[in-house]
Amino acid sequence: MNAKKIYFVGIGGTGMASVAGLLQEAGYEICGSDVGIYPPMSTMLEELRIPVFTPYDPGNIKRAKPDLVVIANALSRGNPELEYVLESGIPYTSFPAICGDTFIKPRVGVVVTGTHGKTTTTSILAHMLTELGEDPSFVVGGIPRNFPRSFHLGKGKAFVIEGDEYDTAFFDKGPKFLHYYPHHLIVNNLEFDHADIYPNVEAIEVQFVKLCGIVPADGVIFANVDDPGVARLVARVSTKAKVVRVATLGLTRDADVSVEGVSASANGAGEQLWTATIKTRTLGNVTIKTHLSGKHNIANIAQVIACVESLAGQGHLRAKLDASRIQAALSSFKSVKRRLDHLASGGGIDIYEDFAHHPTAVGLVIEGFRAVYPQRRLFVAFDPRNATSRRNVFQSAFAEKLGMADRVFIGPCPEDMRIPEEQRMNTGAMAEAIGGKAKAYATHEDLLAELTGALKPGDAVIFMSSGSFNGIQHQLAEKLRTNHA
Repeated sequence: MNAKKIYFVGIGGTGMASVAGLLQEAGYEICGSDVGIYPPMSTMLEELRIPVFTPYDPGNIKRAKPDLVVIANALSRGNPELEYVLESGIPYTSFPAICGDTFIKPRVGVVVTGTHGKTTTTSILAHMLTELGEDPSFVVGGIPRNFPRSFHLGKGKAFVIEGDEYDTAFFDKGPKFLHYYPHHLIVNNLEFDHADIYPNVEAIEVQFVKLCGIVPADGVIFANVDDPGVARLVARVSTKAKVVRVATLGLTRDADVSVEGVSASANGAGEQLWTATIKTRTLGNVTIKTHLSGKHNIANIAQVIACVESLAGQGHLRAKLDASRIQAALSSFKSVKRRLDHLASGGGIDIYEDFAHHPTAVGLVIEGFRAVYPQRRLFVAFDPRNATSRRNVFQSAFAEKLGMADRVFIGPCPEDMRIPEEQRMNTGAMAEAIGGKAKAYATHEDLLAELTGALKPGDAVIFMSSGSFNGIQHQLAEKLRTNHA
């Protein structure tokens, strides 16, 4: 790439900031712009000493004089900096394209996809390869606790990246993951999501078919065949790549890798401990223990083990692989921020937060918690924040999954005028569908007040949101810590 100075418009996004950091590590001069940027990306950019200009203004780019501009997918026509780039003729691209062409193409691309579990699976895989001494490059769409940042430019062969099916940029409406040169491709699950850009699950499957179609003949696809959407995909795809069939729930008896004997308990420190056996072809039976909650995380681990086994078999790893090294790597994995994070304890009450924002994810988090703490009264506070949950397409499904909790507190849904009124989420109707144990609130403050008053010793609360939830989960956690110091 001839460009020396690169400018990021919308640099505050997780993917944008991470790729900006990678390019800086590779020796490029980086700066960018954004509005309303907040931690953790704002903090990371400050630590990297990457200049960030605000608000958006063509003057920012004129002064920076970049050779290339990277445009975030959140931006659309009308943005003043975007319009200046188009008028001035400065070359521009997207972060998936520059990441794929600059970093992934020369390496072994390991792409983690699926409706759920991408961030956790990517983090586990990057951590395991690091613990095996491989020094992989990676980009994670969250904050992995085992690494100082969400990205790393390593010296190893593998580049591990979270492959998102969301669109790339205003000028490229194809999915991000089509830019990632997948050699090893993990497909965790496949459901309807992103209702703002896809009309149905069939439209999403079309993109996954394209993705499988670009895996080279010596590449490998790891398919969770216990997931109905992935099973349909495998039956539909014509590929020369090897397909490793992973039975993440142990349902498919002839699978190449299979999960068996899942059990869960809580240790004396209040941590969850999940145990399972992963049956493999070359490593034999691998017994795993993890503090990650739920069968869905056992499924993520099974996919990682299958992938690492394949990388070793193809000679992409320097280390000799055995079950004990896998077990040791898993035991030191510290999860990802906002994945059932324990925020505070006091007076017999525990406060958690989770990123769950899809009905399936909501249900899995609740099921996992119930499996370990069947006697505890569980409150769930839900914040319909992202573009899909602000629509009513999943309203009934959310009601069903949230109804698994003992009490449900539903936060206000942001009014999005881009969504036709008849398609908007109706939180009051969702609460009615759940029944008397649920209530929708007009403000976050009202929700917090009533939730706080209802708590009793022995209760647990999980705040679920893809956004900040207005910080009320941290307010409650701080109050709990202060009152019971």
